[in-house]
Amino acid sequence: MTIWDEIDNIFDQAGENGEGSCTFSVPGEFSGYRGHFPGNPILPGIVQLSFVRRLAERRLARSLRLAGVKRVKYLRLITPDLPVTLTLALEPGETEGTWAANASFVNGDGGRVSAVKLIFADKESES
Repeated sequence: MTIWDEIDNIFDQAGENGEGSCTFSVPGEFSGYRGHFPGNPILPGIVQLSFVRRLAERRLARSLRLAGVKRVKYLRLITPDLPVTLTLALEPGETEGTWAANASFVNGDGGRVSAVKLIFADKESES
């Protein structure tokens, strides 16, 4: 099983709604925790960005690549089995064929975990 299969499985279990948000927890055996950090696992920031991309791909029904990072803020940790809600808002980007993604992770207590603004483009495009 690849990390993408694992992410898809997490999203399938969480479900999605029309606003582009889903609530889930990342199980301790998720491969994204490996080595980060032994004995005190936290979900790496790059894996959080991967979750955003994967949810954007599902919402747009196409394969995407990261074309730019406008903002990334990590405020709290995501640890195994901690419920989080990922909210995603997509809008057309400044360049044709791109999308701006504003996303945030919020924990079960309502505390913002992270917030990002990313630019995605079709995986096949080279711009």
